[in-house]
Amino acid sequence: MPKIKKIAKCAAKVVHGLYMWLWVRPEQLVELLFHPEFYTSPTYYPEYPERLRSHWSQYWNQVGEILRYGRINTLYFLCGYDVKTRQEQKEYVHYNTFMRRRVELNSAVEDNCACILRDKFYFSIFTEGIGLKEPNTLFYTLDGNLYDFRTKERTTIDAILSLGDSKLFCKPLDGQCGKGIFLLEVRNGKLVVIEKKVDKNKPIETIEKEVDASGLREYCAVGRYLFQAFITQHPAMSQLHPQSINTIRLLTVRGLKDGQIHVMPSILRIGTGESIVDNTSQGGLAVGINIETGYLKRYGFYKPDFGYDIEENGATISIFKEEKHPDSQIRFAEFQIPYFREAVEQAKYYHSLMPSIHSIGWDIAIGENGPIFVEGNDNWEITGPQTCNGGLRRQFEEYFF
Repeated sequence: MPKIKKIAKCAAKVVHGLYMWLWVRPEQLVELLFHPEFYTSPTYYPEYPERLRSHWSQYWNQVGEILRYGRINTLYFLCGYDVKTRQEQKEYVHYNTFMRRRVELNSAVEDNCACILRDKFYFSIFTEGIGLKEPNTLFYTLDGNLYDFRTKERTTIDAILSLGDSKLFCKPLDGQCGKGIFLLEVRNGKLVVIEKKVDKNKPIETIEKEVDASGLREYCAVGRYLFQAFITQHPAMSQLHPQSINTIRLLTVRGLKDGQIHVMPSILRIGTGESIVDNTSQGGLAVGINIETGYLKRYGFYKPDFGYDIEENGATISIFKEEKHPDSQIRFAEFQIPYFREAVEQAKYYHSLMPSIHSIGWDIAIGENGPIFVEGNDNWEITGPQTCNGGLRRQFEEYFF
């Protein structure tokens, strides 16, 4: 039987290799021809005009990425490949390579703890059970019904109204990238839903709507929702951008060689404008963190869809990164995250309680009295950490193999 399994495994590798070379790579080469944005987009590094590759050079660079890794490098401009030498590019981990290995390791154990991280309701139960500080969960919805998290019983909208004037943060239990989130205010005995509509090149639109029980059910009809008390973040974190809860995406990984929990280069996400969320997919900024000191690094980065253009010396320059927050004007390199060391130590400890998960991306707010764990993600991405901290190949090879 072991011999049959070995033969089957080898056969599967051969079939996959043929599929990649005969179908996927040719398909990606055609895709590259029809999508010039993968080699002609504006640079994130206009301060290095002498290093900027020509579009023709960028095109062949992308061809090389396809031949080596099987896919177009969608992080090409985010990671500054257009101004980096081939040697500098080797310091980065290709998105495909990372994704395959992360999925492989986090699903290595058939019955693992991933369900705790994937479902915010389970995460709330878990954190409450082990004493981890999390946002105060008050209610949740299931099959159109409202339940009180504190009593674990079905309830009605009157339970929310009984809170008095207050603000609740409502999010889908399986949501990602800040989608589906809204605020629910109890205002003078009425329920008011507040949404922020984010659209590129348009001001953020605030929509307020008074709702009754049926109206609230409509907002939650797309799935299960968690209603949490609005976090009061540390005054220093609020100074960065008070409209959003600005969270650390802290990466912890269990080293395969030593079995210890290590911290990888991480980021702070900060909202902008009138946005109530800090997600970069909603226009927020991501800033690298010095893991030893908790100080932020020099630049905050937008995702490509949220950059903007300026005119300089008669030329149009696209801006995708900032040295200071566009609203608060705080310089990132001068800002130190309060309670950062406590956040690191707690994340390492809580990861140690989930031995079947190899790596976790924690979302951590900083409250007035310390870290608040908003959620954990086994399906975290490497895009932000590499954009803000530089290539992570050394850490990838050290902790993932």
